[in-house]
Amino acid sequence: GYNMISVPALLSRARSAMGHKTIYKLGAGGMNPASDLPWNVDRQCDCSGYVAWCIEMSRKTDHPLYVKFNQGWINTDAIVNDAMKQTGFFTKIPAPRPGCVVVYPSSGRGKVGHIGIVSQLDNAGNAAKVIHCSSGNFKSKGDAIQETAPTVFSAVKSSIFAWCEAVT
Repeated sequence: GYNMISVPALLSRARSAMGHKTIYKLGAGGMNPASDLPWNVDRQCDCSGYVAWCIEMSRKTDHPLYVKFNQGWINTDAIVNDAMKQTGFFTKIPAPRPGCVVVYPSSGRGKVGHIGIVSQLDNAGNAAKVIHCSSGNFKSKGDAIQETAPTVFSAVKSSIFAWCEAVT
């Protein structure tokens, strides 16, 4: 199970993790939704651990769709897989709205997938700002969690928008 969270509470929680000098580390963070920050003590987190924490879910689930796909880990590939099916936590949506995720899967060329939370739209209804945890953010700002333009997502053709059913 999981808790329901409103869009304003989700975005507030997402922003509350900014400014803590989070270190990007693949596979880290997001295990404890009750924690005040997406990591426990080591300051380390990755993009899907961060998003799972924002939504107040653990990145490890016993949901059968995820267990079958990758032993129960909620990560970019599993979320894309989920969004394309009628079961699970995420549903693909045709256009962004605040509180949805934007995600793309890993590519065969060894490039890992990425996920963030859309926080703001422009007047044309496109994603204008995304809050995400990335190695690029860490390298440029010394803090992996930033609210930025969606450039890293719009550059990848396989990016999709998806809605988590825990978000009201």
